[in-house]
Amino acid sequence: MSIVLRKVNHFYGEQQALKDVSIEVEENQIVALLGPSGCGKTTLLRLVAGLERLQSGELYLQDKLVAAPAQAIHLAPEQRAIGMMFQDYALFPHMSVKTNIEYGLRKQQDLPKRRQWIEESLNNMGMQGLLGRFPHTLSGGQQQRVALLRALAPEPNTMLLDEPFSALDEHLRQQVREETLDVLKKTKTPAVMVTHDPLEAMFIADRIVVMEQGEIVQNASPQEIYNQPANAFVAALFGPSNRFVAPVEQGAVSTALGAFSANQINDGELAEVIVRAKDVVVHQLENSQQIEASIISVHSMGNETHFRLQLAELPEQVIHARMRDHWQASPGTKVWLSVNGDAAFVFPKV
Repeated sequence: MSIVLRKVNHFYGEQQALKDVSIEVEENQIVALLGPSGCGKTTLLRLVAGLERLQSGELYLQDKLVAAPAQAIHLAPEQRAIGMMFQDYALFPHMSVKTNIEYGLRKQQDLPKRRQWIEESLNNMGMQGLLGRFPHTLSGGQQQRVALLRALAPEPNTMLLDEPFSALDEHLRQQVREETLDVLKKTKTPAVMVTHDPLEAMFIADRIVVMEQGEIVQNASPQEIYNQPANAFVAALFGPSNRFVAPVEQGAVSTALGAFSANQINDGELAEVIVRAKDVVVHQLENSQQIEASIISVHSMGNETHFRLQLAELPEQVIHARMRDHWQASPGTKVWLSVNGDAAFVFPKV
């Protein structure tokens, strides 16, 4: 295993940042830590890097115990063979691109071979000829690429990436994300990436660890996270959703969008239902089997149309819908709604 964390708890004063966290990262695997700000993602990354001391639990890197408070073990960050990319790139402003990238090279390494790799990598990224430039003369995307190569130049055993694409605009973010994934896969470097963007996690990771309030709520493949979310929090991560809470009666829960099976929850107990906006179908033709609504607002987003809708029988209930069609409609237009098949996620209310 590249990384093993066992039963890690961490406090800042009386505030518990991590609660009994255990994670394993396999060789050549990219894992995304996904969750909102303050959920413990960056704290976890800093503990692995050695930038903060482990307060409880154990940390193994390449099957070697590097941190264990109970045994008074704490390997210094520079001894952990870890490459780290920070949110702000953390390039040395007084050093050229060449000097920045070569900064971490160790004397015992085959320097000519590593320098050839650096030059080839820069060429592959379309950055040939920039070795003598300084960080302030580079674009955000170029700085990010330099930071990535600097972290990978010493051939670390593991890469840690803390929101590495957050400062880039959407188009550049996609391009640099693809380049980063290509480099990590070609170098067979296992990596842990912190992000709050579910789609980014889906794109880059082999496995996603979803965190909420310092705890792991689900640890699974991107497909499983999306299609089989562990709870309502995970189900609602992927774009606008409709959330309902109602008691279970005769194995079903009734909502403003219809009744859904809740056989796994006892009658009389509360259920929480998540229906993603993409699974709400908007119809222009009246159908007595569907739910009458009117459009509050409608926005064309390229190949999608986003709706906010008001139900005729529950005007206080706002419904979100996304359709992969271009609609010509205005606020106040009457429409009818249905839900795609078994698209609702039903969980016990906690």
